[in-house]
Amino acid sequence: MKEGRGSAMIALGIIALAFLLLFTRGCTLFETREPEPPSQTSSGFRPPIGADIVITNLQSAIEQKNLQNYTSCFSNPARSPRGFTFVATTQARAQYSILDSWDYDKEQAYMNNLISRKAPNGFSSLLLIQKSQFSSSDSVVLAYDYIFTFEHNDPGFPNSTGTGELQFTIAPDNASFWYIHRWVDIPTTSSITWSSFKGWFSPQ
Repeated sequence: MKEGRGSAMIALGIIALAFLLLFTRGCTLFETREPEPPSQTSSGFRPPIGADIVITNLQSAIEQKNLQNYTSCFSNPARSPRGFTFVATTQARAQYSILDSWDYDKEQAYMNNLISRKAPNGFSSLLLIQKSQFSSSDSVVLAYDYIFTFEHNDPGFPNSTGTGELQFTIAPDNASFWYIHRWVDIPTTSSITWSSFKGWFSPQ
């Protein structure tokens, strides 16, 4: 009898230990998570619940050369009535007529083409220095001096860096996720601006 009782207690102990391990490893299954925007499927992209997160996501996407994360920073007209508009520099518009009517699809196509021309082990980054911020009831306007760097293998466009000032208007959609819906590029020197990258690398 004592031997049978001892075996039963050992069995109960093993079962209890198994439940303890299952609980400690699986407790995260019951933790609440923030809702995710429909486009978020790639690592490194945070749910854009604020304008500051949109900026961080954009910088990370450029550094990683991640097309999906990049385009997920912009207002997609399929999900938002605001849509997306880019206002290029006057100099770039005079050189590249495609910049006169820029939209979300062209933004996506340009970045896809640029990434396809990336140099082996090429460096890419977006350095931003904030100049101003204006907040209204339904949007935030942020102005930055920028240095955009993307090392590519296209000999027809010898520049790998663009500089200037950009202004982002960032606003939430109906699901309270924030996106860039207006982007203005402003030259600050005679150097190449981001607009020229878009004009050159846009599929014609």
